[in-house]
Amino acid sequence: MIYRVKQFFQGLTAKLYEEDLHFINQYLTSQEQNLFFQLRKSEQRHSINVAYGCKIDAPNNLALIKAALLHDVGKIGSNLTLINKAFVVLSDKMNLKPSVMPSFLKEAMYYKINHAKLGYELLLKLGLQEKVLVLVKNHHKENIANVKEMEILQHYDNLY
Repeated sequence: MIYRVKQFFQGLTAKLYEEDLHFINQYLTSQEQNLFFQLRKSEQRHSINVAYGCKIDAPNNLALIKAALLHDVGKIGSNLTLINKAFVVLSDKMNLKPSVMPSFLKEAMYYKINHAKLGYELLLKLGLQEKVLVLVKNHHKENIANVKEMEILQHYDNLY
């Protein structure tokens, strides 16, 4: 629970710095940046932190770093605000049934559950490298055999 409170306050204070913009320019094309910058500031900060972590563990793996920056683009246009995310987490903990959820919460839950697939579909249109697409599409799946990059991405996604 402390992790979630910390995550909430980090989201409230999220911002990008000059070195972050340079990092993004280094790894993303202008089309990819267009998607990245449609994310909420808190999601941008999260994705940058995940990418920095991935770069530490695999400094020459450009596909992994790109996937880390883009892994949550499926949340673009969603109602997954910081407050709604908090409601989603609480609903999950309380095992709330969808039939009793208000519509805003059902929508937020939909994006939480499906953002990896939605992001994959967005990125597929850009013709990205298959490895990037697989990482984005599966970044919340468990037991992906023999994919070291997935382990690294999931580790930093869970850390930040």
